[in-house]
Amino acid sequence: MERSLRWRIIGLGVLSLLAVLILLPSIVPSEKLPAPISRIFSKKVQLGLDLRGGLHLVYGIDLNKSIDDKSFELKRELELALKDADIDALIETPLTPKGALNMVFTDPSMRSKVDETFLATYEGVLRTRECLEDVTTVHCLIIAEDYAIGIKESAIQQAIKTIRERIDEHGIAEPTVIRKGDDIIVELPGFGDEVERIKSIIKRAAKLEFKIVANDDDYMKKLARHVSEDPKAKELGIDFETDSWVHDETGKRFTDQFLIAATHREYLTKQEAIQRGCWDENKAEREGKVECEITGRTIIAEYLNGVIQDNAEFAVDGNHEFAYEQISQNRNDVTAVQWRTYYLKRAVELAGSSVSDAAVSWDPTTNRPEVLVTFNRLGAIRFGELTSENVGKKMAIILDETVNSAPVIQAAITGGRSSITMGNSDVLVSQRESEDLVNVLRTGSLPAPLREESSSIVGPLLGLDAVNKAKSSFIYGSLLVIFLMLWFYRKAGAISVAVLLINVTLMMSILTLFQATLTLPGIAALVLTVGMAVDANIIIYERIREELRNGKSIRGAVDSGFSRAFSAIIDGQLTTGIAAYVLYSYGSGPIQGFAVMLMIGIICTLFTALWCTRLFFTYALTRKQRVNWISI
Repeated sequence: MERSLRWRIIGLGVLSLLAVLILLPSIVPSEKLPAPISRIFSKKVQLGLDLRGGLHLVYGIDLNKSIDDKSFELKRELELALKDADIDALIETPLTPKGALNMVFTDPSMRSKVDETFLATYEGVLRTRECLEDVTTVHCLIIAEDYAIGIKESAIQQAIKTIRERIDEHGIAEPTVIRKGDDIIVELPGFGDEVERIKSIIKRAAKLEFKIVANDDDYMKKLARHVSEDPKAKELGIDFETDSWVHDETGKRFTDQFLIAATHREYLTKQEAIQRGCWDENKAEREGKVECEITGRTIIAEYLNGVIQDNAEFAVDGNHEFAYEQISQNRNDVTAVQWRTYYLKRAVELAGSSVSDAAVSWDPTTNRPEVLVTFNRLGAIRFGELTSENVGKKMAIILDETVNSAPVIQAAITGGRSSITMGNSDVLVSQRESEDLVNVLRTGSLPAPLREESSSIVGPLLGLDAVNKAKSSFIYGSLLVIFLMLWFYRKAGAISVAVLLINVTLMMSILTLFQATLTLPGIAALVLTVGMAVDANIIIYERIREELRNGKSIRGAVDSGFSRAFSAIIDGQLTTGIAAYVLYSYGSGPIQGFAVMLMIGIICTLFTALWCTRLFFTYALTRKQRVNWISI
């Protein structure tokens, strides 16, 4: 036997043994395997949702929020355009209708400068709308309908992409994320103890915003007088406090008035608990009531809504808004949770889209985890401008509609970095929250908040039934193929059967090694690959027979048969591979599962048909000194 042939046989044997060892944990329980094998080969075949069940989630998306965010971007663009055109006007973004912008002119004569030429830049983006305000000093605009539809469509597509990336970051194999109307359907194979954490990662908007606090505002001073005299505020436990500070360099004094209220627990009727979203049928009842936690944020928000309804002069204008921060204080080893307000300028000065990277770091002062945010080039420039324009004021760092912190800007920050602290008192929990936040910031914020419409655990019963049928068809089909190959090609047919077993083993081991998911369509691709592999062997064998009929020697017929069959096999597998690649690129879920299995099958078929089969024939012919007959 030639040395090269011996090494090829040894190489095939090692490869086959390795493939079997990779598949062992999926066939034999890990506790029954020897420790060295179970330690090295621990990966198992990942089954899809249709085969082992999993989590089925349906999310709705607040598309109006994406319109609102776009109006803030257009606000900044219009402000720059007005400045370049030397037009003195302010841009307001009223709460209603969504996507509205108002140009407010301090000098009515300036209004005439906003003509068709000026607005031509925004054709198809903004259109003039009917104005309820004084038309001599205000020009009213709104985002055009077709452009708004495009924003919503883009928001849905971006949400799907972001959700898929977050799930991939978490290490869940082959999730299904598809669109159905304006809803997003997420299916996760398997389910375990981390279901709630996975759901929170998916749903988390990771909406990072930087806004300026409206310090020393007359509105808050007026509200302070009202709250201090209102007995209802005292009854609800709402206090009004003032935070004051002096800027280090200028010596200028600033004040920040805010409402504050503590979170508490109280017993509510079933109807009240349902309305507040705290009803749970497993909760113990007392006199027909259940205990619910009422946050200080809820108390303040409901109180402010009541004040505005009773007295319109306390309505918040379109340029400002209230935001809330949770404050935890330890008193006598008891953690008291309070919520305070911030009166902010509504315009988003800097958003999470300007973040280029995020990482977990540790604060050397507190020895607690925090998230270090790095801005991209344009974001760093804007952050430097924002901090230089508002020296001495507070800047609110808002994460998912909640103020994370509001530091005082002591000087312009030009390094293009900011940090987000985690509020949980447990260091381990804070670290996990930091890692989750880094995960969602790196994959990007959702373009609009998600709301969970439904959540259900899907059982694998239908999948198992289909698997049993697929298994039966695979077994019966394989037995029929083996019988026909042995009947038509004798010992050469036995070679094709051995090669087929190697092919299937390699396919499943590659699937396991790369942790790709086996779905029901994947099983269909496996059955298809078996047929393609046998077809490749038939092409080779018929070529060999043809050469034998033409009078060639045994060795010459084998060499010529493999040589002439090569192009036909390559052409067939290549065209199938292109189709599989297209399915993988443009399909999703089960279609991708089918495509992945098919591409793996094509690679394994080419290897086994052209290399392994040839190796077996070469070995069989080498064993005989005089070859004058071949069993084919």
